[in-house]
Amino acid sequence: MKVIKIYLSCLLLSMALLNLSCSQEINSKTNIPKESSSAKTRIALAVSDLSIGTHRLAFGIIEPGIGPIKNDEIKLETFFLQDENNPLLKETLVAEFQKWPVGNKGVYTSMATFDRAGKWGIGITYETPNGLIERASTVIDVAEKSLAPFVGDKAYPSRNITNAITNNLYELTTDPTPYSPFYEYSIEKTITERMSSLILFASPAFCTTGTCGPQIDIIKNLHSDFSKEVVFIHVEIYENPADITGDISNASVVQAVKDWNLPSEPWVFLVDEDGIVRQRFEGLATYQEIKSALTQNNFITGK
Repeated sequence: MKVIKIYLSCLLLSMALLNLSCSQEINSKTNIPKESSSAKTRIALAVSDLSIGTHRLAFGIIEPGIGPIKNDEIKLETFFLQDENNPLLKETLVAEFQKWPVGNKGVYTSMATFDRAGKWGIGITYETPNGLIERASTVIDVAEKSLAPFVGDKAYPSRNITNAITNNLYELTTDPTPYSPFYEYSIEKTITERMSSLILFASPAFCTTGTCGPQIDIIKNLHSDFSKEVVFIHVEIYENPADITGDISNASVVQAVKDWNLPSEPWVFLVDEDGIVRQRFEGLATYQEIKSALTQNNFITGK
């Protein structure tokens, strides 16, 4: 049966470094900006679906002999590579470190805008634990259009399976501690009935990135705080999760994942009462990141 393809080659490479979601480990380049003496610094991208528009960039930094860099914030520059010898500086930003709720891991995030498709460069400047200023860079591909629904797009009215179909939650999710409020509504129903929703696509037990379990726990905490204002939905990635029995080759992807054309997992989408995607998060997003987006888009009152 068909199994979801989640950029396996990039995933296997990065998991050994940061346990990042769909990461790419790329050696630092020498063109944007010029390298410091530490030429082996690695930028591990935690997002893959980049297109024209404003995106949440998420990445880790690996310093040889030191490991992951976890400063509070770093300088981030983006460049359009009209040619490698003449990169065009587009933005100078601050990327903040987002500590994950488990272990001693995390990623840097910043909202970056790409105004055209093609090759782009990311340049970072940061201070190492021993006080040195280091620089590194990498190249990314920006597409004309995202694979998954983008901010401003109409959400697809998927008919994901709910507890109206079965009372056995283990038929709806691979979460070892299923949370029944996540399975009360289909995406179609929230759109039809004009309800704001938070939709999580993830497979807690079979997540190849190792971040789906922590993500669903974060969403449970958000539900506890904001369930009166937002409908929370979890869509399992695979059909018949109870039948997989540890062998992912027996799995097939649910229709909702196909509807939304998701290239990776986990994903979180915020959909307003008009059925419009107002924010999206590829890879693990922290409680505070999602809460801030809920507040900024008037899903919650900001308590």
